[in-house]
Amino acid sequence: MGVQQLEEAWALRAGAREARLLAAPHVPAALSQLGIVRPGDRLVAFADDFADAFTRGFDGCDVVLVGDPCAEVFAAASEGFAGSFDVEGPHLWWFVNSIGGFGLRVPDLRALGRAAREARALLVVDNTVASIFGCDPLRLGAVLSLEALDRVCAGKAPRKLVAASVARSQLKRHRVDAAAECAHALLEGCGLAKLDMPADEAGVQERGLDSLDVRMQAHFDRARALAEYLAANEMVRNVRYPGLSSHPDHAVATGILEHGFGPAVEFDLIERSGDDLFDALPGEFRTSPAGGAATRLSAPRGKRGGTIRLFAGTDDPLIVAATLDNALRKLATL
Repeated sequence: MGVQQLEEAWALRAGAREARLLAAPHVPAALSQLGIVRPGDRLVAFADDFADAFTRGFDGCDVVLVGDPCAEVFAAASEGFAGSFDVEGPHLWWFVNSIGGFGLRVPDLRALGRAAREARALLVVDNTVASIFGCDPLRLGAVLSLEALDRVCAGKAPRKLVAASVARSQLKRHRVDAAAECAHALLEGCGLAKLDMPADEAGVQERGLDSLDVRMQAHFDRARALAEYLAANEMVRNVRYPGLSSHPDHAVATGILEHGFGPAVEFDLIERSGDDLFDALPGEFRTSPAGGAATRLSAPRGKRGGTIRLFAGTDDPLIVAATLDNALRKLATL
């Protein structure tokens, strides 16, 4: 299967009009690489994980970072800018994660999609954490959905890839969605060269797509088990997982996410840093490939901070919980 066939397969899976594959380290870099956000545009983004990528990657663009992924905040940040659905622009862009940011927030994509069209904005969703299995941004109102493919290929691809999918513009009763039509025209005219992909790399992606549903369901199920374990653990605090009723977006998440609540859990250590925990854990918790079978931990606020983000693998959650428990107990005695 070549690049064109992979893009067609991805577009079919995403319910998209078309899809493009790009070599990029993460979604903000891929969006910048596409070149569809132009100088003179305004980009309103809830993306505190990648704040630097937005402030540095969109020269000549008015970038506004907001602290809440709700429609009212995005609308307020867009005041005074006259966006257009004409290809020539200027364009107003709204960017959110389907699951993301500190706290693993889940925005109401339906409400954002409606508000974006009222504001003549183009809604872009980073769907990497939820994945194409766990969320359908194009159906919910996004005109563009981008997803890093680490988890699709089970962490086995030789380089980082991102898939960009554009929404269909045909609505009911033969009406045309002007926002989606604009996004399609911009993607068509971006002039980006077709990705060069060796046969072995294409094979990894093809096999990943074939096995995606089973693997992603395992990631989701294990994340839920580990979230429940952590929520009951007195050695951590502030467990954040959209499937817990304590999460601020739990009610929204039940209507936005599918097959569960994603593969990620976030929590805070008590008077300890990420470095302390990583020193007490086996190395594979940090060195395993992103999106692979092994559970992986990171420190989204830096290793000296106390916030930990866990991406559940397909490994045994009982063994992961026992290993975490031993490490946390070790920290408590230091």
